[in-house]
Parts: sequence; C-alpha cells; structure tokens
Amino acid sequence: MAASTDEKTPASKTGVKIRPVFILAAIAVVFAFAFFNGIENLFKRWGEQQELSHGYFLPVIAGWMLWSRRNAIAGSLGKPAAIGLVGVSAAILILILSELTVTSLMIFQHLAMILLFASLALALGGRNVFWISLLPISFLLFMVPPPYWAITVLSQQFQFWSSELGAWMISLMGIPVFLSGNIIDMGDYQLQVADACSGLRYLFPFLSLGFLAGYLFRAPLWQRAIVFLSTIPITILMNSLRIALTGVLVDNYGAAQAEGMLHLLEGWVVFLFCMLLLVGVISLLARLSGHKDVFERLELPEIALRPSAISWNTRLFIRNAAFSIVLLAGAGLFIQFGTSNILRVPARERLADLPSEFVGWRINPQEIDSSVIEVLGADDFIITDLTNPSAEKFNLYITYLDMQRHGHSWHSPRQCIPGGGWQITTHDVVSTNSAAGEKYYYNRIVIENRGARQLLYYWYDQRGRRTANEFVMKALVVVDAIRIRRTDGAMIRIMTPIARTESVANADTRLLGFMRDLEPKLPAYIPSSDAEVTEAFDPDA
Repeated sequence: MAASTDEKTPASKTGVKIRPVFILAAIAVVFAFAFFNGIENLFKRWGEQQELSHGYFLPVIAGWMLWSRRNAIAGSLGKPAAIGLVGVSAAILILILSELTVTSLMIFQHLAMILLFASLALALGGRNVFWISLLPISFLLFMVPPPYWAITVLSQQFQFWSSELGAWMISLMGIPVFLSGNIIDMGDYQLQVADACSGLRYLFPFLSLGFLAGYLFRAPLWQRAIVFLSTIPITILMNSLRIALTGVLVDNYGAAQAEGMLHLLEGWVVFLFCMLLLVGVISLLARLSGHKDVFERLELPEIALRPSAISWNTRLFIRNAAFSIVLLAGAGLFIQFGTSNILRVPARERLADLPSEFVGWRINPQEIDSSVIEVLGADDFIITDLTNPSAEKFNLYITYLDMQRHGHSWHSPRQCIPGGGWQITTHDVVSTNSAAGEKYYYNRIVIENRGARQLLYYWYDQRGRRTANEFVMKALVVVDAIRIRRTDGAMIRIMTPIARTESVANADTRLLGFMRDLEPKLPAYIPSSDAEVTEAFDPDA
C-alpha cells in the first residue's frame, strides 16, 4: 500500500513554504564551495589542453539530456532513499582525502562529483529517479580529464599507430619512405608525428560525440555499442590519412607550401570527415535493420514513467537535502581553513651542485630552452653530460619536485623518447641492490635511431623509496602524504651510448658502475623519509 503524499512544497516551522527548487539551489551553492578546487582544475585543463577543450560543452549536453527526461523524472518520484546519503558521504570523503593528500590525481575529485550527483538523485528523488538520471549523469564521465601521465601514454600509442599507418599510406602513393620512431623520413624532407599529431585532440571529443550518437540512435544495444566504439578506429584512420596527405604535399611542393594545408587539416576539416564516417557507420547499421533513412533513426529516446510504489515524501526530501548541505558546507569549510600547512618540504642541496662531486670528471651542462623548462614544471633539475677519466660518457638527468599536487608531476622518459626520432627496442624492469643491501627496481631501456643506440635507466626516488612503476609511485605519494605529510621526490634518468661494435651487456656494466658512483651522492639532494623538516609548507600560498 502506498504511503500518503505530503504537500509538494514543504513548510518550515514558521509556516513559510520552501520550494524544492530553492533547496536544490542551496545544494548547488555548497557544492561549488566544497568542490571549488576540482571545478577550477576542470576549467584549467579544458583551457590548456586542446584535446580537452570540448569539456566546456559536456555539462550543458548532460543538462539537456536530463531536461529531455524531466517529465519521466517528475512522474517517477518516489521515497527519497537514505542509502543515497551513503553515496553522498563517500563522495565527500573522497574529496577530503584528495585535499588532505594533496596529490596530483585530481581525477579523484572529478569522479567524486559524478558520484555525488548520482547519489543526490537517489537520496532526493528515489530509486526510479536514480535509474532515469543515471545515463545523463554518466555522460559527465567524458568531461573528466585523464591524468597527465595517462594522456602522454595514450598519445605515445596513438603516435605509433598514426605514424605506422601514415607511412604505409605514403608508400602506397609511390613515395619512398623510412619510419624511424615517430619521424617519417622521405629523403629530402622529414615529418615528425609529434604529440599534437597523435590524434587525441580528435579522439576525446569524438568519443563523447559517439556516445551521444549511440544515445540518439534507435537501434539494438549492440549496434549502439558499435557506433560508440567505431570512433576509435575512425580517429586513427583519419589522423593517419591527414599525415599521409601532408607527406604527399611536402614531397610535391615542399614544406613551406604544405604548412598552410597542414594547419587546415589539423582543425575542423578532419573532425568533419570523422563525423561523416560516423554517420556512414550509423547508416550501414540502419540499413542492416531495414531502415533506409538514417535520420529517421536519430531522435531522443522515449523514457517511460516508473511510478513508485511509495510516494515521494517531502519530510524525507528535506532531511536528506539538509544532511547533504551540512556535509558539503562542512567539507568546504574544512578544505578552506583546515588544510593549510599540511605539506612539509625538507631542506636539501640544489642539484646544480651535484656534478662537482664527480671529482676528475669532465662536466658539460646542457642548456634547456625556456619553453621546455615550463613543460617540465620542476622545482629543481639538472641535465648534464659527464665523461670519466677513462673517457666513458654518460648523461645524467634529474628532475625534483617539492610537491605533487593538482597535476604537478613528472614526465616519464618512456613517453618522451619517440618524439626525438628514437625508437624503444627493449624495455625491461630490472632489480638491483643498493649499497646498503636494499632491493629496488629500475627501468632498463635500449633505444635506437638509424643504427645509433643508447642504453638508459630511469627510476623514481622519493622519500627514501625507489621504484620503477608509475602506478606504484603514485600510490606511495598518497600514502606518504597522509603518513609524513610529504609528496616530494625525484625522477632520475642515466644514459650511455652503445658503440656500433659494442655489446649491450658491456654498456650495462658501464652504466651500472655509474649508478653505483651516483648512489652515495644523492641523499643530500633527494631527502629520505626521515630527513629534517624545519617548516610546514602551504601548497596554495
């Protein structure tokens, strides 16, 4: 038997009726207050990275999807579910922990926002409203920027696919081509498939468009899934074709004549052709179902009402809304006034002094362009060539961060190597022991470019721990932010050339020797977990 329904506009103790829309507005205000850092980071990432610039439109589209379901939502209101408050509490707990740990993984705050929205639908409108709102709310996942390291890894993979396919297309046109890493060599001209040419600037907006197309496509679920997933090969194909066309123009008219066309093809033209191919996929699937006019199959889905067995209750609505408002306001106040001076930065020597400890060695510091320094985002770094008295050559690169916060982290060498024309031929994770007998792991990579080879090791040295894995490194940042209130550390890369007649094993022996020489010199520059910390550090000051 259905419970009795209270009046739709709740009344306060003074007899003044409170419209639910005002309560929802109050929730929106305290949400913006509590999640201010996460919202600010969203707009920052959307504005700085071209592949994410479509993010501004996604909340609007999600809102439109919800608005198109307004009648179904109003007709499906049921008993506000207390279990939704568990989700609200979990979202706020994630928010607070992300602020306490002040890590570089802002994705946790962004995902907490979406969890909060879904939980509020359950807590304020009931189970049926939750299910009707879930898909539009889930669409907001496309607005969440992936971590920087995830984008660089994806970019590297897409660069590889686009380079391979683009070079193959150029060769089909009768143009001799040689692919070295991400550089397409056509003899007189070379095309470098850089990060901007990886295709991610098309993939991310195209994925959200493909999801929206699948949402509007009246077809079986498997056909909708094909529409969505087809965006990935379409992006790779069109990006490779753009690279191939650029190569043909360069071969026939020179680099200067092709420059204008390259910029044209980088923009809306490629995206337009991607959309046309997507329409072609939808048209093909529609014909398989016996429908000739594809546009007749693209419309808003009809959402049936889901009348609840237990009517909507305004007292429960107010209770759950008040609980959510208090939690959000409390979280916002704690973040604003309770998280200052939560990070500590140890005293240390500057890396510029490190080469002087290699007595008798020839030191040749490398000059770095200011734009590269800005990309590195390091608080301290060094890149230098060293030659020992036996004429063995090495390159040392260390980048140090006082803290990792809100996307402030390292660029892995594995992500940067292909951009210079070098190709990774071997990548292993190898273990060794420190002078104190402690076992740790490092990345061992052999790279090659037209017969020239180099051997490099790199690892992450942070707060007395050394690790090769980026995921482990990130997890340790979170642990140490809570345990010792520190997120500082370094990424260390050492490298040596491999002579044409030399074995890799011989280069390993040489580079391991350099690693042993370097190890006792590092503690003064990269403090351990028990290093003395003289003052707290406010990361937002």
